[in-house]
Amino acid sequence: MRTKFYSLVVVLLLIAVLLSIGIGQASPSAQAQPAPIELKAATFIPARGEAPAIPPGLTIASSPAGEPGYYIVQFRGPVEQAWKDQVAGLGVEFLDYIPEFAFKVRMTPAQARQVERLATVAWLGLFQPAYKLSPHVIRDGTHLYSVRIERGADAGQATAAIARSGADILRREGHILLVAASSAQLDAIAQVLDVASVENFRLPETLNEYGAGVIMGAGTANASGYDGSTQTIAVADTGLGDGTPQGAHPDIPAGRITAIYDWLPPSSSCYVASPDGPHDVDTGHGTHVTGSALGDGGPNGEGRGTAPAARLLFQAVEDWADMVGFCSLLYPDGYYLIGIPADSRQLFQQAYDGGARIHSDSWGSAAAGDYTADSVEADDFTWNHPDMAITFAAGNSGTDANADGVVDSDSIGSPATAKNVITVGASENDRQGHYECDASLTYPSDDAFQDGLTCSGMGGNNILGSYGGRFPDRYPAEPLKSDLTAGNQEQMAAFSSRGPTDDGRIKPDVVAPGSWVLSFYSSLYQRGSGGAPNPQNNAYQWDGWGLPASTLYKYFGGTSMATPLTAGAAAVVRDYYQKAHNHSASAALVKATLVNSAVDMLDENNDGVNDNADPIPNVHEGWGRVNVAAATDGSRQFVDQATGLGTNGSATYQFNVSASGAPFKVTLVWSDFPSTEAAAKNLVNDLDLVVTSPGGAIYQGNVFAGGWSQGGGSPDRTNNVENVYIQAAEAGSWTVDVRGYNVPNGPQPF
Repeated sequence: MRTKFYSLVVVLLLIAVLLSIGIGQASPSAQAQPAPIELKAATFIPARGEAPAIPPGLTIASSPAGEPGYYIVQFRGPVEQAWKDQVAGLGVEFLDYIPEFAFKVRMTPAQARQVERLATVAWLGLFQPAYKLSPHVIRDGTHLYSVRIERGADAGQATAAIARSGADILRREGHILLVAASSAQLDAIAQVLDVASVENFRLPETLNEYGAGVIMGAGTANASGYDGSTQTIAVADTGLGDGTPQGAHPDIPAGRITAIYDWLPPSSSCYVASPDGPHDVDTGHGTHVTGSALGDGGPNGEGRGTAPAARLLFQAVEDWADMVGFCSLLYPDGYYLIGIPADSRQLFQQAYDGGARIHSDSWGSAAAGDYTADSVEADDFTWNHPDMAITFAAGNSGTDANADGVVDSDSIGSPATAKNVITVGASENDRQGHYECDASLTYPSDDAFQDGLTCSGMGGNNILGSYGGRFPDRYPAEPLKSDLTAGNQEQMAAFSSRGPTDDGRIKPDVVAPGSWVLSFYSSLYQRGSGGAPNPQNNAYQWDGWGLPASTLYKYFGGTSMATPLTAGAAAVVRDYYQKAHNHSASAALVKATLVNSAVDMLDENNDGVNDNADPIPNVHEGWGRVNVAAATDGSRQFVDQATGLGTNGSATYQFNVSASGAPFKVTLVWSDFPSTEAAAKNLVNDLDLVVTSPGGAIYQGNVFAGGWSQGGGSPDRTNNVENVYIQAAEAGSWTVDVRGYNVPNGPQPF
């Protein structure tokens, strides 16, 4: 049986001792209210006789006689393994968990009649074609859609059935299709039995916008010996320098590069690709993010990354594409991340097989908080590879659409909406006014805010500009309009995507500096180097934000920049556990450590005042800004538990606080079973964190006010990150309970 992981991190700023550990079985919890079926397409309560309203043409009355079809089976309460075993014993195949207490299954009508008679089954119904369509699908005219075929089904037969609808199949990679279809064809595709889901196609893009050592405390951790030297970080991005280990960048010696892979784009009727190898020629994005993760800073430490001794495995995924056919109406010719496979698990697997246990991904697509098929893949990989910590950029969709001077919520991109990844937002950088440009450059800046000035014309220091000046359509109102894009490390970057996810989960998880970040400058096609431009598009490599600091370093901004800084921090945390505790940390432990040690920022809502008006957890910063020094200072006790909990299972821990008055922080993180893009709520295995004080006060996970835990409240039924933070802990023995409320795909390690 495969074991999964949860991680429990406890920080005591006074001396604390782990007294005892007990694992037991709690008494079953009763269901007070009938449970709903919660799908994105419909929510209804079968026990009350409710039925979903399904549009004509998207319903079926029965499954094919004698052949397997797709159903929803709902159990009578929190799911016990014995109940699933009883159903599976009839030959039924379990597919996806559907809240509450239900599963999508594959079975014949005869098996369905047997299942319906079981005492543990509350309701059984057909999985309707309407449930396959994302509520966000565009219906007007013809558009591009991503169609996924059920695992275990005959993808060839399903593809042929889709083609009979008249839709244009532009690309097929395994069980994933790119199709151009009209609204009527969309309904016909949903009617194909083995189609699992249909979503708008989203072309992945880098998430940059047109000091880390001090702000994140990386320098302190590095000086203590925690520099990532035991770790390999995988970076999937545009390219790396000239595409060779020797020509990547002077600040990452070839000996620290374990591999550079070039991902060729699949054949497609959407574009004609011109593969150019793994070098970085257009934006220099991949080279820049690599430096933020693990650049050593050279002799003077300039642009040093958070894990300056880590090894690198690089995956180049960008190539030039000449768009053809229908796609030429949607996208101009240019450089795109077309090397990213339709199933990102292939990308993660290559990195994992190469020894990487941290994966840095500064790309994604706008999803406005939606849990997509890409999110499912990221969660699935982490569930099956519990020691792989994956970081994703939250996105750069932060905007003030209603012009009230506050960045709007609900803009997290995909796959950053996944549960098990570390989703990274961007805070402001603060280089203490030092944003030097290369004074030898005589050409004018093409940065919109710098008004065509040369470096000398700006006095040798880049003009930062305000959010309103740089992005006038997105930040039309004060205080955002005139707020500078860097200079306050306590402030969020306005462009950073905000949470929560559509099902209410706290995202981003953490934030890191993401504006005016200085890092590697790819050596190819630099405008100021005197060479010729890129022959593919007759353009020079983009200078980034403002003018570059030198031929080796330039500035960029975006959650793209915050993500590799956090990936480097994750490597340092893994390095710490390896060196200080001889322990290979799970992804859940790495995430729990970064969350538990994060700093609550003071201007999270961008109102220009460091007043902590919206303490953690919040939609802006999640649980706070990464603090590598705190994460590795040795003050935390941890449990990285391979023993899983089932429904009604429990584990109890005792901690002693020797004197009153200091904070006591407990963080529980588990890598959850993947959800389905059809579900309206995406938590599958639901654990509860309950902390009891020596005096008997009870604190539930994630019941917060003013940045600290409050008594009372209800268990969190949404997140797989739960915290109890006590501001001033009383002396004595504290009890920490982890309880399995509903574990339909367990055991859940923990």
